[in-house]
Amino acid sequence: MWVAMGLTLICALLVAPSRSRRRTGTRPLFKGTGRHWRRNYASRRTFLRLGAAVAAAGVLAYSGADEALSGFYENSVRSKGTDRASGLVKHAGERFWFVNWLLVAVVDAWLRTNAFTRWGRRNFEAMVVGLPTLWTLQRGLGANRPSSDEADPRWRPLAADNAASGHAFIAAVPWLTLARRNHAPAMQPLARLASAATGWSRLNDQKHYLSQVVLGWTIAWNAVEAVADDPPAAPDTPEETSCSAS
Repeated sequence: MWVAMGLTLICALLVAPSRSRRRTGTRPLFKGTGRHWRRNYASRRTFLRLGAAVAAAGVLAYSGADEALSGFYENSVRSKGTDRASGLVKHAGERFWFVNWLLVAVVDAWLRTNAFTRWGRRNFEAMVVGLPTLWTLQRGLGANRPSSDEADPRWRPLAADNAASGHAFIAAVPWLTLARRNHAPAMQPLARLASAATGWSRLNDQKHYLSQVVLGWTIAWNAVEAVADDPPAAPDTPEETSCSAS
């Protein structure tokens, strides 16, 4: 955890060229948050997308498809190789990434700004927007994990807090933000594909059903869209480069 956060901050501070906030003035950390929330919680498009995901999740949970897919994957697909791959990508969905992107956002707001810090700040802003929806669905629907003693994808309000995958949400946000900010034709589909990798790891590890991964990923998509419509804090330039933590 600390290695990943340290490398991310080094990238945020050292990537060049950059603009000092002391010269250009500060952009408050939560500037625009209210606007982002309105886009996410009062937008018809966002409401319809989330509603469609909830409906699809309900079909998967109550039709038996969730359990059938989970059982098939466990018995016919899962292997030592998939476990090793899952062990690598699941860390992208750990909770510490929220703090990580907060620190990058602080750097962008008050120290210096560059392509990397603006990307990290958008990640933080999207998580701030999407987390209330995630927490509400997790606890409100109350479904359980495949690996729990009472494994059941059906909804039991307030009984548990696994109905939407938090790992799928947290890991998807940076990749979906990258897809929105990068206009290279090959990069966008690759970034969107990568955004689902951690969600897959939760299926592999029997930590979530497919319906729960779908909900977590959709919440991330909505949150990123709510934030992405804002103009960047400073214009990106062709010379700017970025690096990422491993």
